[in-house]
Amino acid sequence: MAIPFFSIDLKTKDFFLIIKNIIFPFNKKKLEDKLKEKLSLRYPNKFISLLPSGRLGFYLTIKYLFKPNDLIIFSSMSFPLYIKIAKQLGMRIKLIDVSDKDLNINYENFAEIDEDCKGMIVTHLFGNPCEIEKIKNFCEKKNIILIEDCAQSFDSSFNGIETGNFGEAGIISTSLLKIPTTLSGGILVTSNQELHKNTNQWLENNLSNNFFEKFKLFLKVFIFILNSYPKIYSILSDKVFFFLKKYNPRIYRKILYSGMGMKKNLFDPKERPHLSKYQIAIGLSQIERCEEMTYVRRKNSQYLQQILSNSKNIEVINDHSKNNWNHQYFVIKIKANFQKILNNIFNQGIHTMDENVWDCSAYKFDIENQKAKFEITKNYDGTLLRIQNNSFLNKKQIERIAKTIKDCADGK
Repeated sequence: MAIPFFSIDLKTKDFFLIIKNIIFPFNKKKLEDKLKEKLSLRYPNKFISLLPSGRLGFYLTIKYLFKPNDLIIFSSMSFPLYIKIAKQLGMRIKLIDVSDKDLNINYENFAEIDEDCKGMIVTHLFGNPCEIEKIKNFCEKKNIILIEDCAQSFDSSFNGIETGNFGEAGIISTSLLKIPTTLSGGILVTSNQELHKNTNQWLENNLSNNFFEKFKLFLKVFIFILNSYPKIYSILSDKVFFFLKKYNPRIYRKILYSGMGMKKNLFDPKERPHLSKYQIAIGLSQIERCEEMTYVRRKNSQYLQQILSNSKNIEVINDHSKNNWNHQYFVIKIKANFQKILNNIFNQGIHTMDENVWDCSAYKFDIENQKAKFEITKNYDGTLLRIQNNSFLNKKQIERIAKTIKDCADGK
């Protein structure tokens, strides 16, 4: 039986919530207000917008806060679609290499930042917070607008303050595979009231409530939920992914990373319809269970770290003994024979994710420092593996995952 590379942690009551709110899609505003109220406890003194995707929040934020030809700083290991969006809106981009400590933007390299820099996008990569207080102080001193990419860092904090509270805006993804999830969606938190008003006005004027678009999204959601269960995944998708990975790796990669911005076409801000009531209801349920899910993931990750750290061919990225972050992503570096080991792991039914999409210097973006070496990024790119770590998985499955990966990495 194969273990899928993703899982959506829903309880039995959540399935009833989905059905109930599809049948009775009324009074959605009341449910939205309740969700925003819960979020405001995490983001006090912030304006909150609920969105059909995190990327739309980024698009509207960049478009409002900056002008064409403004220079914006990104980490060299960032979400490539965000850079693509910034270039689409006419911005100039400069990349800064990461730290080998956590693969977040390296504060020690800030001397490379130009005087005419207008903005900085910091990504809390794999859920682990970057040195956000130092970065915030730097940006305030230089009059640089700071935006946090919190797509992977909900329920992560720095010195007791949750990520998303430090910048002028925080972009949170609540897509199908994120925690929390609204089964496709995002959240924009901002201290800028005019940005908040502009965002809500754009949503009202531009997004669709088309039944067929919403039904198409629901079918996708339904398929992903079914595939969260290893037994069902083994019947529905295991053989398909096995065939594609072996005989058409290009299509396999496109399916896995369809949202990463690798397609040639431009980003369409109207790509998804308004959130449905069932999505808001699931988001509220997820927020209420967030600490419970983080606790389970933390225990899982500490167990994974204990086993995998004993392999000479594995480097565990980030310290999973710490309690200040969400442990949503458990990422390791395979030091040698990466592709062979990845294939062996996959063939034994552990379908981990090859995290080889984050090196933004490798894409054909027109960036200001095109000739920079990005040595740390290049050292880790193509060697990173994301291991399943969801509160949905039980201890027996986590143990199987850990031992299979360690044995494959050690050549057993």
